[in-house]
Formats: sequence, C-alpha cells, structure tokens
Amino acid sequence: MSTALAVLTGLGLVLTAVGGPWLVRRAAPALVRAPLVAAALLTGGVLLWLATLLAVGPMLAWTLSGPAVLPGTAGEVCQRCLSAANPFAGSLVDTAVPVVLLLAVPALVAGVLAVVLGRELVLRRQETSRTAGTLRSAGVMRLVAGHRVLVVADDAAAVFALPARHGGVVATTGALDALDGTGLAAVLAHEEAHLRQRHHLVATLTEALATHLRWIPVVSAVADAVPTYLEIAADDAARRQVGATALAGALLILGDAPRGPVAAGALHATGPDRIRHLVAPGTGRAGTWPAVAIGAHLGVLAAVTLAVHVPYANAVLSGCA
Repeated sequence: MSTALAVLTGLGLVLTAVGGPWLVRRAAPALVRAPLVAAALLTGGVLLWLATLLAVGPMLAWTLSGPAVLPGTAGEVCQRCLSAANPFAGSLVDTAVPVVLLLAVPALVAGVLAVVLGRELVLRRQETSRTAGTLRSAGVMRLVAGHRVLVVADDAAAVFALPARHGGVVATTGALDALDGTGLAAVLAHEEAHLRQRHHLVATLTEALATHLRWIPVVSAVADAVPTYLEIAADDAARRQVGATALAGALLILGDAPRGPVAAGALHATGPDRIRHLVAPGTGRAGTWPAVAIGAHLGVLAAVTLAVHVPYANAVLSGCA
C-alpha cells in the first residue's frame, strides 16, 4: 500500500513541479483578489512541496527491505521504529537498497536545505543592514504627510520600504518634488502597508528559497509571482485610504523600475502593470477553478506529509529509540 502511495506521490510531485507554473498563471485572476493570502499560500506551497518530497523515502521504508547496514542493536532499534511508525499492514519487499538510506538521505537533504536557507536569510539580512546603514548616514528622518520617512538627497524619484528594524519608509528628494500631496500620501500609505502587513518576511523567505531552487519550474513561478501579489496587497491598502486615482498617478510618475538609491531588501511602489488592477479590479469567476485546484492540491500534499512525518515523530517520542 505505502509503495503504491509513494509512487503516486512522486508522480504528483513531478507533475506539480512541471505543471505548477501553468496553474499559478491560470489562477491569477482569482488570487489577485486576495493578494496577501495568495502570497502566503504560494510561498507555503513551495515549503509543503519540499516537505512532501522528503516524505517519499520514509514512506518507501515501510514496505522495502534491503541489506543490513547498521550493526545488530542499531538495526533492531531502526526496525522497531519503522514497525511502530508504519500505519499500513503488509509484507516487506526485498530490494538492494538499504532501508537506512531511505531514512538517512531525506534527513540529510532536509538538514542541508535548512542550513542553506538559514545562510541565505542571514546574508540577505546583513546586506540589507549594510545598505540601510549607508542610507541612514546620508539621510534625514522627517515627518512627511503624517509618516516618519527617511529622506535621502537624490534627484531620482524613488520611494521604498525597508524592514522596520532597518529604517522603514525611505524617499528621495526627487520623489518629494515630483509627487503632489495626494500622490505622496498614496505612495506613503502603500509603503506603510508593506511594513504593517510584514511583507518583507514573505518576500525574503521566497527569495531565499528561490536562490538555489529556481531550476524547479514551480519554485521559479512562485518566486516571480509573490512580489507582485505583495505589491498589489499594499496597493489595495493604499487605495482604501487615499483612492485609486491618486495611487495610479503616483505609480506612473515613479515608473516601472526602481531608480535612485534603492537598498537591497526593499519593497518599492513601482510598476504601471498594476494600474489596471487599481482602476478596474477583477471581478467574476475567472481563475476560480485553478485557484481551487491549487488549494485542493496543497491539501493533499499536507495530508500525505502529515501521514508520514507524524507517525515517525510519534514513534520517536514514544521511546522506540
């Protein structure tokens, strides 16, 4: 039973990796109506996909047997843990693959992924801290339209948000000169939404995951989509406060690419591609079924992952080792 389930899980993971980008694109009209949920769902989906991938080996270990690698006592303990964790009944299938490898390899891969991801997060935090320190030394903290803003002298128009611990909202003198009162208020409301809704956490995690896993199509698609959803989430918050017209006009002035001294790790309110959503938000059922399919698929992955990892955790916690 578990062998067939492992094979089906493996095929499902391959289909998700290859076909996931198509589904993400098709679901966009529905996901854009709840952009913050979409960003969290897609980022969490990548983590869940990895967790399910790491569950395939332990799943196979329940029904496969192979050459004994561990010495007598250790081998007996390993077999006792497997028997305690196995929710399926049935005979073992003899193979040339040592069962311990089916457990050790996923554990090793999980450890490597955790170290690599942790290292990327630390490096990104350090880079953001360095560039933010440079901006703070060159800028002046001012109260602009009721917001605390680090103002940096630069003719290029740029407004962006650093993580709150690194300075928060930053604006150049060029942006203050280019934007009128309502446009400036809209952009600052947008940046404050980034800070209030903790968008930097989601963006940093997604970027760190994609650094070494972008070769997987679904990871690449999610890494490209999440920043857009975070910007749209901030747009929606600013639109409710100031109005769509003011924000759309400000986005046109700022342009479609960051200019000026934009720091590493910043989120910035640029990109006229979002103006259509601001002026005429999507309605109707477009993208609903692909979005439902994504949710259902993630539910299946979660069920499979829990069905594998929870029995192993319970076996270890119950003292089988």
